[in-house]
Amino acid sequence: MKLNFNKKFAVTFIALFLSIASITAAQPAANALDIHGLDQFSLIGVRSRAMGGTTIANANDASALFSNPAALSKLKSIEIRAGGFFANTARKQTQEWVPQRSAPGLGLLFEGLTGTIKTPDSAGVPGVTEKDPWKTVQRQYDNIKPNWNNSTSAIEPFSFAAAVPFEIEGFSIVAGIGASKTIDLNNYYQNNNSMSPYLGQLRPYVNFYDRSKPTDTAHVKWYQYIRERKGSMYGVTPGIAVTILTGLTIGGSATIHSGSSDDNESRLDRGHLNIAVENGAPQNFMVDTVYYKQSKVGTSTYSGNSMNVGLYFQQERYSIGITVAPEMTITRTWKRDVSSIDTTRKTFPVRVDSLTTRSYHESGKDNLTFPLSYSFGIVLTPTDKWTIAFDYEMRYLSDVNLTTTLNSAPTHPWSNNRGSMHIGAEYRPDKMLALRGGYRDDVQPFSPDGAAIIGEPARGGIYSLGAGIFLEDILIDFAYEYSLLKYEDMYQSNVNYNSREQHRLMMEIAYRF
Repeated sequence: MKLNFNKKFAVTFIALFLSIASITAAQPAANALDIHGLDQFSLIGVRSRAMGGTTIANANDASALFSNPAALSKLKSIEIRAGGFFANTARKQTQEWVPQRSAPGLGLLFEGLTGTIKTPDSAGVPGVTEKDPWKTVQRQYDNIKPNWNNSTSAIEPFSFAAAVPFEIEGFSIVAGIGASKTIDLNNYYQNNNSMSPYLGQLRPYVNFYDRSKPTDTAHVKWYQYIRERKGSMYGVTPGIAVTILTGLTIGGSATIHSGSSDDNESRLDRGHLNIAVENGAPQNFMVDTVYYKQSKVGTSTYSGNSMNVGLYFQQERYSIGITVAPEMTITRTWKRDVSSIDTTRKTFPVRVDSLTTRSYHESGKDNLTFPLSYSFGIVLTPTDKWTIAFDYEMRYLSDVNLTTTLNSAPTHPWSNNRGSMHIGAEYRPDKMLALRGGYRDDVQPFSPDGAAIIGEPARGGIYSLGAGIFLEDILIDFAYEYSLLKYEDMYQSNVNYNSREQHRLMMEIAYRF
């Protein structure tokens, strides 16, 4: 009884794995480059970044302009502040494939291991090589392996800000203006075993195999896919804070965003899979050679305007900050040159594409509308030497609307509807030195493929350390951040282990008159 159950389970599992679903898109994780990176908003202020990104009630310098403009009221003299950063990012993917009882060679092929297998003899006759392509060991036609890693480094300006306090008819006012990096657009993804249709996709569930057909052949395109975006958005931000009651300040700021990125996508076909299926289970498979390449090289420009309204309440041993950012829209205008080359050397009876060598130009426009968001922060100063800060940020990325040139009906491209928490502390051993540390959530806008909880976003963490040096009117702030994101794309056929590790070093120098 147990044997029969295992056999039925294996047949059902393999049928799902080797199905020919009506889905014609590539592997879900290898989706085309469009709005990737537009969720990666930057937190400004090196002191606040060293304290876990606690900016709402914790900013005490001109950088408050970018997070909670009401906190500008803490400045009692003119300040000019500028900073930059160094960043290193390492990305990696490791794939593990599930052995299939009826077609074990498939998993070995995708793992890149069939090259180590000896070709079997024909009909058990030693020394006679099997010539039937369906019966021999199927090998890849390239040296591409499933796992990859990628590392990039960059040095960039971080922010510049200036603020001036003054009084008008008894009201204490602080005005400021600054420029900063608002969004980090960098994005990279690679999958060396992309397929169309994808074998083993968990969602959306489809009754994959038509059992009314006693025999059938599934045709699958097997290729390597790479996408990469490099760029940033910067903003110019004026702001003002007005003290309306003792310890109570309101403020507002507006940011004009602009930026650009270089966008690249490439596809290299690795083979054409022909899978023979009989009575609901695969019987054999064969790999045909395919010589097809496609590249998409272009640029995107970005623009948008945003506002930020803040409230700041300060007492001797605690402070509270609240910010509200109204709805905003970022427009991406893109153009790219697409070139493809097909140098296939022979015609296949089961060929599923008819692409020829060609080049063409594409362009379009995307509008990404972010809903109202808010943040709340609290700072406690139990002693003159200790400061403890906490922030909670809610951005509702799952409610972001995307409209494109081809589709004017709004869609929701992201799945994150979770808030993020930031916590940090500062210790002042003396008047010239401050030591800082903190942690914050790094919640992603996407849910991993095959996630156990549908719509649950991938989540990482950012750990930070830093210090401040005070030399009379000169202030120097340092911060180091370590970010680690790990998530798994799970399918019936394989698991992709993805990771992104980042190191950032930041420094700001300020002068107070």
